[in-house]
Amino acid sequence: MKPLFAGMLLSISLLSSPLLAQEYTVETYQEIFKGDNQFKQKEAIESLTIAGLSDPAIFDALEAKLLASLPQATEKNAIDYSAWLVKGLAYSGNDKYSETINKIVNGDYPKKLKKYAGQALENITIYKKWNAILADKSQYTADQSQQNNAFANALRSNDLELMRLAAKRIIDDRQYDDFILAVLSNELKTPRLMADDKLAIDTYANMAKALASSGNTAYRDVIENMATASSNKKLKNYAESYLKKYY
Repeated sequence: MKPLFAGMLLSISLLSSPLLAQEYTVETYQEIFKGDNQFKQKEAIESLTIAGLSDPAIFDALEAKLLASLPQATEKNAIDYSAWLVKGLAYSGNDKYSETINKIVNGDYPKKLKKYAGQALENITIYKKWNAILADKSQYTADQSQQNNAFANALRSNDLELMRLAAKRIIDDRQYDDFILAVLSNELKTPRLMADDKLAIDTYANMAKALASSGNTAYRDVIENMATASSNKKLKNYAESYLKKYY
């Protein structure tokens, strides 16, 4: 799964968390990608990482913006912008965009852009699976937003990579809604997929960090229990550090 997270390096600490927490509609995405505000477009792309959206109305507009950007992708900032757009196109999970991405991989474009396009091709396959999980309305809670339900679906899934991504987005976006915290708490009380391997440990450590970083004392006992009763020494150490830092 390395290509997915390598492809997300563009997003580290770049965007404003409160803005990322907003709810986007199909119409909002279309308006943003048809416009010229690159910052808003990057925010929108970040939101797509855990949205579970595949509507062509969104991604056709993103694809058009990508194609229009390519002739200018000859210097650092323009290359970075095109790289963001190709990264975002992969979040569709839709093979119809593979041809456009392939043309970048095989075309006469800067090395960095071709690298992200190559990662995007692999990410389309990943997001085809993930979007089906995130958008599964049979698991939705009626009084919650689509965004909250997508997060909950991710955390309750059987995919450690997706669970970890959701936990990281909760932290970055400061998604400390009571509904989300309750789902995190339930999953941490009974860590279904816990195993003595790096991915499982890192996933549950990030989930614990997401819960603890809310600072909500109602869930302190969950972190305390992990710090004292977890069978994994590394996870216990993580939990102990979260208790000191967030409570």
